[in-house]
Amino acid sequence: MNLIPKKLISYNLQAGFSLVEVLLAVSVFALIVTGLVGGLIYGQQSTALAGQRARAAVLADEGLEAVRNIRDENYSNLTDGTFGLAISANQWVFSGTSDATDIFTRAVTISAAGANRKLVTSAVTWQQNPQRDGSVTLTTYLSNWAASGGGGPPSSCAAYCQSLPAGYTDGTCRQNTQQCSNNSEIYESGGDSICVTNFPGDPSHDTCCCLP
Repeated sequence: MNLIPKKLISYNLQAGFSLVEVLLAVSVFALIVTGLVGGLIYGQQSTALAGQRARAAVLADEGLEAVRNIRDENYSNLTDGTFGLAISANQWVFSGTSDATDIFTRAVTISAAGANRKLVTSAVTWQQNPQRDGSVTLTTYLSNWAASGGGGPPSSCAAYCQSLPAGYTDGTCRQNTQQCSNNSEIYESGGDSICVTNFPGDPSHDTCCCLP
């Protein structure tokens, strides 16, 4: 009977276990690398999407400010419908049914919201990826300054609030919308520009809060 030497058996077993250990180590390393690469790609995509949403919010807010400027020029310019925006002779004007900036498309919609008052919606859309679209929508109400009795913009947040159809009793320029809520007041973005004018260079008083 031929017998295999014990030393040869021991060597073969050791070699076999070493190969299994190598394969296991390679598999674990591959999983770790795959996870790290996937996390890096996901992080980059999340950062890009957050940047796109922030820029869309800026464009949407710009849309509201543009319509406010058009209103200040002449309230009759605010006809109901959906419009794009453009600059002509250093003034904002309505142009077409939407306007585009890079990958973003913006459309402002104006609709009646009572006597001498308009609801303005500024919507910005873009394609985040081939399977998903992104959107940001902001709204505000704009009133007819002349019809409120002054013939021009109110000189204070309180006067602005009192001129609104909601019939607010008072108004105060505060730090942010949370401060409005803390004082049982209602935020009206149309008065923000008045607060900025009344408190130039003071970002702690740029939000108009109206008291019911």
